[in-house]
Amino acid sequence: MTIGDSTSGATIHYTTDGTAPTTSSATYSSAITVSGAETVKAIAVASGYGTSAVGSAAYATTPYAPVFSLAAGTYYSSQTVTISDATSGATIYYTTNRSTPSTGSTAYTAPLTITSTEMIEAIAASSGTPVSSVASATYSIDTPAALTTPSSPSQFTSTTVTFDWTPGNTATNFELYLGTSVGSSNLYNSGNVTATTETVSELPSNGETIYARLYSLINGTWQYANYTYTAF
Repeated sequence: MTIGDSTSGATIHYTTDGTAPTTSSATYSSAITVSGAETVKAIAVASGYGTSAVGSAAYATTPYAPVFSLAAGTYYSSQTVTISDATSGATIYYTTNRSTPSTGSTAYTAPLTITSTEMIEAIAASSGTPVSSVASATYSIDTPAALTTPSSPSQFTSTTVTFDWTPGNTATNFELYLGTSVGSSNLYNSGNVTATTETVSELPSNGETIYARLYSLINGTWQYANYTYTAF
């Protein structure tokens, strides 16, 4: 902010703590940066004149909006999100239930772990100032299918093995590969299936390493996870 006076040659003295300025107060020489809540008071003094009346103005700057460490979007595993604010000393408040945050909401103290689709909304507040604008980000967590039986890593107890998997939260179709190298299907390829179990026969019985890859179709995109076993 700038301070001016129409009296030619006048010297301006000011305070920013709400106290009445005197000729011993700071002399105004350039624009003043106001941060947080401040009351600026000023007087003008010129030779041949008495001291002017006190000019006063109260300012309350709004904190910066909070910033999320992770961009909004779709992810295929749980994510950790930190919230920060560029305003020194500001307290961040947030919600995850799609309600508008206020100073009565949960105060942010530690990173948040996102395990399902969630919207985070946050504000920043400083003493004596209005709260910041609301920052928000929506995260979609689309977990792929995961093999549960047999556990990985483990050794098969037969040349016929039944594979079971959990479907994840949004997967619609699946494909199971078994091979002698990572990602290969030279031993078995289930093709595109909707079931969550496959029984595979005539697997090797030579104790070699067998690699499994389970694909999940999530929102039109195939995601996969790899598993390792030892043949019977």
